[in-house]
Amino acid sequence: MVESVPAKILEKDSDDLETRTDQQHIDFYAERLRQMGYEVKAVLGFNRRSKETRSHHKENQADMLVIGAHGHRGIKDWFYGQTIDTVRHELNIPVLVVNV
Repeated sequence: MVESVPAKILEKDSDDLETRTDQQHIDFYAERLRQMGYEVKAVLGFNRRSKETRSHHKENQADMLVIGAHGHRGIKDWFYGQTIDTVRHELNIPVLVVNV
């Protein structure tokens, strides 16, 4: 999920550095999974992390969710949110967490 200011306002139409970098990362991981023989649909979302992740899952009927973690701990985790915990408790599919 991209949460830069342009992404929050323009969503899919944003073209800031964070959006481009996030798209490059997701494309890289998707291609690696395809090379291993998996069927992959890489989706870059915008704004509300938990809500958008659940929405994409429902729309695409995913068999598995791969989600990136930024590795903050302790008080930073409290301030920056706990998207992974929220999402994994609300979905009934395997969730793979990748440190990025």
